[in-house]
This record gives sequence, C-alpha cells and structure tokens, in this order.
Amino acid sequence: MKTSSYLVHAVLLLACGVAFAKGSGTFYQDGKAMALDNAYAYRMADPFDAGKQITRIVFADRAIDAGVLNDAADRDSAIDEMLRGAVRVELNVDSDGNLQNVNVRTDSGSGSQSGSGWYTLSLKRNDDKRIEGSFRTNDESEKAKGRYYDFRFAFDLPGAPDAGQSLPAGGGEPGKIYLAHLALLRKGDIDGMAKTMSKARAEELLAHRNDADFKTMFGFIQSQALREPKYVNGHVKGDLATLEYTGKDGDGNAVKTTVSMKREAGAWKIEKESSSSSLN
Repeated sequence: MKTSSYLVHAVLLLACGVAFAKGSGTFYQDGKAMALDNAYAYRMADPFDAGKQITRIVFADRAIDAGVLNDAADRDSAIDEMLRGAVRVELNVDSDGNLQNVNVRTDSGSGSQSGSGWYTLSLKRNDDKRIEGSFRTNDESEKAKGRYYDFRFAFDLPGAPDAGQSLPAGGGEPGKIYLAHLALLRKGDIDGMAKTMSKARAEELLAHRNDADFKTMFGFIQSQALREPKYVNGHVKGDLATLEYTGKDGDGNAVKTTVSMKREAGAWKIEKESSSSSLN
C-alpha cells in the first residue's frame, strides 16, 4: 500500500506539472473562433529598448516543438520558420507586468494591438524564470465584430539560447552579405536584393513588387535603411547566424540593428532584420 500511495502521489505531481507547463485559449476574429491549443514562452530583448528584456508568449493552431526552440540560437527566427502559415497570437509582457502589445498573424494578414483598458492581464508570476496567468478581452461584443482573446498560460522559461561561435571581425561572410544587401537597397536594385535574402523572404518581396503601393513602401524602407553601419558582434551556430550593428536611421537617430541570417544551399541569406532607435 505504501508503494502504491507513493506511486499515485508521483503521478499526481507529474500531472500537475504537465498541466501548468503549457498555454492555450481561443482567438476570435470577426465572429470566427480559432482554438490555439499550442503555446511557447521565452525571454527576449525588448524591441523598443535593447537594454531590457520582455517575455513573449506565442499561441498557435499548429504544434510547437519546444525542444527545437530551446536549442535555437535565434528563437525569433526559429519560431517564425516553425509557424510559417499558422494562425498565431503573441503577447509581449514587460518585466513590470504591463502588456507591451499583442501581435496577430492569420491567413488574412497580420496586425498589432496596444493601449490599455480593453483587456485584463492577470499575472500570478512574471520574472526571468516563470510566467503564469491569463489574458482576456474585456468587451464580449468583440467576439462578433473585432478581435477577442481568451488565453491562459503557465511556463517555466528556458535559459538564454546558445548563440554559438563568435564571427570574425566585420561579421565574416554573413557580414559581407548584409553590407552588400544595404548597398543594393540604397540603389533600389530589387532583383539584386532578392538574391541576398532567404527564399521565403525573396519570394514575398518579388510577389509584391507590382502592387500599387509598393513604390511608396519601398521608398520608405530605403529612407530608413541603416546608415553608417558599424559592426558590433556576431555569432554563428550551424546554418544560422546573428549580427549586431549600430548606425543611424534616415532621420539621423542612433540605431541598433540585429540581423538574423540562414545558410541556404551553401550561401548566407538574410532572414530577418529588426532595429531599435534612440530619438535625438
């Protein structure tokens, strides 16, 4: 009886652990309910303040391999690749417990929501080890005519990813490709740019080049492209590399840019680029 009692106790503990190491919920968009039964949470640099960390909780209608993401040097790019084409909602939570924003991706497009007063975020715990709580839209009518969120989550957060080996001065071959990409962008050479980008990103760029508003959007991208790039550091792990640069944007503001790259068919290609600026 004692052995059986211990076994039952152990099973119950295991069951509780599994139950609280996950997240799920329902996302409504214009009356359509979508069950997002898969989730993952991780710490990342604040997109608006590189000196801070936020916690991102990702909900999706597709299976998420946490082991693969835990081992990824660049979790943002890895989860983008894993969930390409999936319905996806991201909650970005500041260290002080405030919601920075909600990002949505569906087959009909993407969007972001921020502000306050329209949701309730209840956190039982929020630190660099664990996040646990719930998130819900306050106005029930949003289920039928807008976006409505109803999520619960409880995650032990993975440690910092292994960035891999340091790249040589200047970023090595990935750095050369990125600087070449910037030069092509400034020239407006769209075909040349596509050759420096990952297959998925290149196809997306070329597919929209004949859109009515493409010229305007491309002009804006050109105007904000990194100027006076200065290599800070970079790492490579397998077929993925990450580069960091400082420089200026089109308005002369100081910028920090992070570039994620992947090796396709033996050549380095740009997968993702994100920047944060300091207003003068």
